[in-house]
Amino acid sequence: MPNHQQQILSLIEDSQDFTYLHNHFNRFNPFKVLQVDNYEIRHSNVLGWLMDPRQNHDLDSYFIKKLIAKVFVNPANYDDEDKIANYDVLQLSRQSYHDLIVYKELTTPNRKRIDLLAISDLHQVAFLIENKFWSNESEGQLEEYIEFVRMAYDGYKIIPVFLTLQDEEPTHEDYLMLGYSDVLDILNNMTDANKEYMHPDVHSFISYYIDILEDQLVQNNELNEKGMALYKNHKEAVDLLAGAGKGRMVESSFANELSQIYSQYKETIDFVVKVGSSFLREAFIRFARKLDWPEHLYTPHFRVPHFIEQTWDELFDENDLRKKWWMNKGLIAWFEQVEDRLKLTVQVGPLHHENRVRLLQALKVRGVNVKEYAFEEGRQYTNIYMDADRPISWEDIDALVESMLRLYEKESFQSFLRISNEAVIVATDDSLPIIDVTEVAISSPLEKAFTQFVNEQRIASDYYNVNHTVPSFMEPEWTQLPSEYQVTEKYWLGYPFIAWFERQNLKVRLIVEVGPLPQRERTHLLKSLEEQGIPVRALAYEEGRRFTRIYSKAVPVENLEDAAELKTAMDALVAHKGYAAFRDGVAKAIAGLNMNKL
Repeated sequence: MPNHQQQILSLIEDSQDFTYLHNHFNRFNPFKVLQVDNYEIRHSNVLGWLMDPRQNHDLDSYFIKKLIAKVFVNPANYDDEDKIANYDVLQLSRQSYHDLIVYKELTTPNRKRIDLLAISDLHQVAFLIENKFWSNESEGQLEEYIEFVRMAYDGYKIIPVFLTLQDEEPTHEDYLMLGYSDVLDILNNMTDANKEYMHPDVHSFISYYIDILEDQLVQNNELNEKGMALYKNHKEAVDLLAGAGKGRMVESSFANELSQIYSQYKETIDFVVKVGSSFLREAFIRFARKLDWPEHLYTPHFRVPHFIEQTWDELFDENDLRKKWWMNKGLIAWFEQVEDRLKLTVQVGPLHHENRVRLLQALKVRGVNVKEYAFEEGRQYTNIYMDADRPISWEDIDALVESMLRLYEKESFQSFLRISNEAVIVATDDSLPIIDVTEVAISSPLEKAFTQFVNEQRIASDYYNVNHTVPSFMEPEWTQLPSEYQVTEKYWLGYPFIAWFERQNLKVRLIVEVGPLPQRERTHLLKSLEEQGIPVRALAYEEGRRFTRIYSKAVPVENLEDAAELKTAMDALVAHKGYAAFRDGVAKAIAGLNMNKL
């Protein structure tokens, strides 16, 4: 018997781990039997069925109401706060929706298909879902869908949602993010809470669907470890079978047998290859060894390899947490592939509320951008650092190691680590006071930088406000709008336009916004801006909209604690040719409004 045949026999017949994995992946599930578990349209069909209150699940509008609530409590949607500022979230999530009509694969004039569109004529709400289950966004499709719905349902409150498996961000700024992990949460809670009232067949169907989602979303460490061990111990046999499955040339004497074996064990073999041959995992192991990290500080996961700092390990323990979490410390950092970028993220985890607030407060005082909603009771996860790099190749381990090192050794990240370690020390020592961020003196780096900025720019005192998180200013021409263009509520410096600086993900960002105006005047102003080539969000014209960002530009900074560097960033942002063109466009739009008045 040839050696390869012995190796394959040892893998599939003599390995308990292989049998365990095969039994797991070969378990009965009607979605798997029908081979529809990875088809996006089938997931849309299930979601559409659950959303429709008149379907035979007898759950009424339970699912759609929970789905809307998940959208509005998703932290990712708070990064751009004016995205949700114009939604009455409580009202939208509490309405009955008994009249809801759900359209699937609705065709637009350009013959593109909207995955899901749910309409309530009674409440005048349009719930638009673009569903991405292991697929990528097509150019221009999000803009086309939202424009189509806006024209077809004029006057309706439109809730555009980008639903993805791995929490990808949409290219269109009006879309709200939702993950399949959120859908999984809803379904788990729904089946637990309503089991006694659900028809057994409906409960079984949803349970099978939960099982499919958990395969994609829930990290099963036992399966991962078995898969990695199998690849390590049977690499040659696994690669041979996987190669046969992909049509590669193999020994002709038993090529047919290899193809048949692969077909029989396809899902198990594919999983072993994915887990065991992960370039990201192998690169991370080399990266950690280059830094001479002790093994208890990192986990070489095949998809999200993660690590903690020594200080985080020493000062946090699992008793500080509300629930079990990653490495059971208050902070975690990880690498992951997001499209063609390697992303580095640091997150504060589910600490007990008092401890969590102390840590977030200590971070914010030291210049880390922490949103106000992160302090709310019930919040569990808060990203406090994100950066990304583009590796030369995703199949070159050395290139991935270099990319990890670039991200880790960057001065901005090393500065962040110093800040986070200080914050952890203060937050975990009850004897040390934490300064209230509302009482931070003008000597903070951002305020120092902004004070120098307005002085050098010679901005009049009535046209700016020094603030420790969002220092703001206006250009003189922005105050020259016709007299009827008065803000309808208290707003920043009292005029419809405002610009501000903020630190976000170790960048300084300049943002300009149009605020609350009477609807007629607001529409005229926005159309005038568009005529000057300034992009305006499609939903900005909705009745009741109050805030619309019309300009945003960011530059990276290496050190958040360096006022001089922050000031340099502010200067670069206002000197940028894009801002100059934008400012000129606004001035022309205002002049046009004044001319029309005459």
